[in-house]
Amino acid sequence: MRRKVIYSPENQPSPGTNPITRMTKLKLCLRLLWHRKLTLCVCGAILFILLNWYMQSESFLIEEFKFPVPPTTMSRQEKGKFSPEDIEVMRKKSLSKQESQVYVNYMADNFVINFTVIQNSARTCIKKFSIYNAGQSNIPSFFWAIYFYDNGKVGHNSFPYPRGLPVDNSELLIFHEAGNLYRLSPTEKFSPYINSRDTIEVPYESYGPHVSRHYSFPNWFVSCDICSPRILKSTAGEDLSFVETFSKPQQLKRGSRDLYRAFTAKDRFSRNSAAAKAPKPSVHSVIPTPLRVDAGGEESLVVTPSDWVVSTKDFVEEASLLAEKLHLKLAKSATSKVITFSQGKVNLPKNSSLSVSEAYHIYINPSKNTIEVTANEASGAFYATQTLLSLTEKDRSDTSKEKGHRFPGMNITDAPRFEYRGLMLDVSRNFVQKATVLKLLDLMATYKVNKFHFHLTDDDAWRLEIPEFPELTKYASNRCLDPSHEVCLPPSLGSGPFVNTSGSGFYTVSDYKEILRYAKSRHIEVIPEIDVPGHARSAIQAMELRYRRTKNSMYRLIDPDDRSRYLSAQSYTDDAVNPCVDGTYQFFKVILRNLHELHKDIQPLTFYMLGGDEVAGGAWEKSPACADLKQKHELRDYHDLKKFFFKRMMEELRQEDLTFGLWGDAVLDKSLNPNPLEEAMKGKVYTYSWSNVWEWKRGSLAYKLANAGYKVVMSPATYFYFDQPYEPDFEERGLYWATRCLDSRTAFSFVPDHLYWNRGRTQDGGEMTDEILCTGGCPPLTQPQNIRGIQADLWTETIRTPQHLHYMLFPRFLAFAERAWHKASWEDLTDVAQRDKEQQKDWERFAAILGQGELKRLESEGVEYRLDPPGARFSNSILEINTIFPGLPTEYSLNQGASWEKYNPKITTKLSNAGKILVRSSSFDGKRKSRVVSVENSN
Repeated sequence: MRRKVIYSPENQPSPGTNPITRMTKLKLCLRLLWHRKLTLCVCGAILFILLNWYMQSESFLIEEFKFPVPPTTMSRQEKGKFSPEDIEVMRKKSLSKQESQVYVNYMADNFVINFTVIQNSARTCIKKFSIYNAGQSNIPSFFWAIYFYDNGKVGHNSFPYPRGLPVDNSELLIFHEAGNLYRLSPTEKFSPYINSRDTIEVPYESYGPHVSRHYSFPNWFVSCDICSPRILKSTAGEDLSFVETFSKPQQLKRGSRDLYRAFTAKDRFSRNSAAAKAPKPSVHSVIPTPLRVDAGGEESLVVTPSDWVVSTKDFVEEASLLAEKLHLKLAKSATSKVITFSQGKVNLPKNSSLSVSEAYHIYINPSKNTIEVTANEASGAFYATQTLLSLTEKDRSDTSKEKGHRFPGMNITDAPRFEYRGLMLDVSRNFVQKATVLKLLDLMATYKVNKFHFHLTDDDAWRLEIPEFPELTKYASNRCLDPSHEVCLPPSLGSGPFVNTSGSGFYTVSDYKEILRYAKSRHIEVIPEIDVPGHARSAIQAMELRYRRTKNSMYRLIDPDDRSRYLSAQSYTDDAVNPCVDGTYQFFKVILRNLHELHKDIQPLTFYMLGGDEVAGGAWEKSPACADLKQKHELRDYHDLKKFFFKRMMEELRQEDLTFGLWGDAVLDKSLNPNPLEEAMKGKVYTYSWSNVWEWKRGSLAYKLANAGYKVVMSPATYFYFDQPYEPDFEERGLYWATRCLDSRTAFSFVPDHLYWNRGRTQDGGEMTDEILCTGGCPPLTQPQNIRGIQADLWTETIRTPQHLHYMLFPRFLAFAERAWHKASWEDLTDVAQRDKEQQKDWERFAAILGQGELKRLESEGVEYRLDPPGARFSNSILEINTIFPGLPTEYSLNQGASWEKYNPKITTKLSNAGKILVRSSSFDGKRKSRVVSVENSN
């Protein structure tokens, strides 16, 4: 707007002065001044850019930086000596990006975290971590943030808290970022300085007990709004030394009713004592135990590469595998010193439910120097090969220096009890490298486990390349700190702020095809799982990124107007795909098409796992799209929407002629009863019965599902969830929501054909009464043909390395494999005392086979199985040590671990000195040791 100038006599120009001339001169001066300013501005901008580039560089950031020291050293307790005006001036003094980064680097290097539990109860836990400034510098106030992980729902009684959860008189706030990631930030009330040697304490409450070191997560980190994050060194790595050792009952027990306690060395000695006396296993022993074995006396034969051959017209691939392992040649025919493979009928017991297609017969005839393998189909021939490799013992012949393989004379007839013998591997929570997966497939084949349930996606990451949706792997397969939400998903489960940890990774098309080929050659079916509608945050976020970039809503998985508020079991607020938008179904058509393309020509896709578990209550409640759908189809609530979703997805899959799987809770109504199964879908739908906690009214779900017409794979969490701890001990890795402990003996004891005999104990360790057992009803099994098999599950929340994976899976996976393949004679005994007695005998036999052979075999394959701590006691001052698997080496120390001696039970050494003796188990090669435990000589 132009100003209007009014001329008056007072402001008229004096005579002789030309106002136009004066204006022209003024303009010229201003123009000259403008050009000089412009030149200076350009030069200044260039200088600023160059300076800023240098200060952002690593060379600047790693140079020594002198921290500004306050005029007066002020501890948090002394801040009252300053006036409010002084404090405000110090607080308002902002730091540059470079200064902030140096302080963040200092905090990462010098802030020492110490975490502890104050009090557990059945539903909540009061925790505390302290932050100690161990460096020499004082940190001024700026907007730093410390990120930490907690598997409980922090502040669950106040959730949600978008403005933060107050800590320490509101000087600090905790914010929930996503999943189990939380952020601690200072408020305006926080001290202007964190001085050298200051300690900040952060108490808080979360949902559920915390009784183990490994329920905590490593790689906490610090950052600020304008900084790059840095891992707090005191929390880095896998030793979790920042977690204080728990020693008080309120720390170690999950509540006042918890009857579990950590085993002592004497406890273990008592538990192991029966197995320790078991006789040496027979040379005819095989894991899993064959259906029928007829031993051929003491005779044996030795197969040597120079004069033995493998001959076959049938089963060439399987015969070639055995020839490769034994270093033998293939030949068309031979009459002696030959292993023959032939297709033929294997005679099995009449009216049995054994898997005929996988049956085989082996005849090892030392007198004729022949081994004959007969099988109905190729899979049977393959399992015969695995049995022969299990029987072989490396031998050096008396007449030759050539190494051979000794086989005992025997007849074996064998077939599995179940057609479905599965292992589920979760690779979303933490990525499992391809090499580890291939090794796992080898081990599955060794123990005749034939279904690989591949859990490829979850909230935490998407792990399979889908070329049509690059966002799924370029973005959603990575976890890091990314405020822009353009690079990666947020950190979780100890993955840290960078993409170079187990939190990030995916299988390329080439990787996945290699896994398929590897599995197929070992007669293992790969069952891919893309979990929906819950557990789908990685897919949702990837498709939202795609939408932001393309503005194409065709594959959006959410209703953008949905204002529903919910919290999943894993503390996500946005992980359920919307069943009421078409983008959800269009997305999965693309996924299914890609899966078909990946599997074809290798192992055609016939079985697809939909997931369907743990959809959070409250999802879709305030979705306008779902309101319209409910009105259109007369749906009432969340349960009806789930039912609608699965019905539509099932119809899509049925048209593809696919069998498909669902976690058991996906098909339950409000009363925990199965939804009716349409006639057209019977035989096509497999359900995985996993939630079997009797107190939760879910123990009988396997029978309910089978009776309703669903095919059922029994996957009970209290027996086969191998992410649960082996022992109720502070130092044991694993989650414990289903059971406090799950060892190899427990897995071995499962009776698949009699569900209600698997009583176990209550979650608190109490006696399981009939009343508790049948809280949810105890219906009889009326459709036994629908129980198709059993599966072990390995969830990876606490598994970040291959060593962790081996530890959690082995050796109890062998106990699972035994139950999946072999039905023991004691399983049908109705007399409880007699059944328990015979089961114990069978366990002692099984434990002896592991301790005196099978564990050494695992070791030779590079498997870092768990070494159980030994049992120990003193008897008349004589140290006695035993192990759960007799034959496993043990050691003891008389000087608190300064030196160790090998224990030999044949040599009795009287130890007259009182005090603690340390004991441990050892691997056969001596490279690995168990957790150290102590026993006291009180004589």
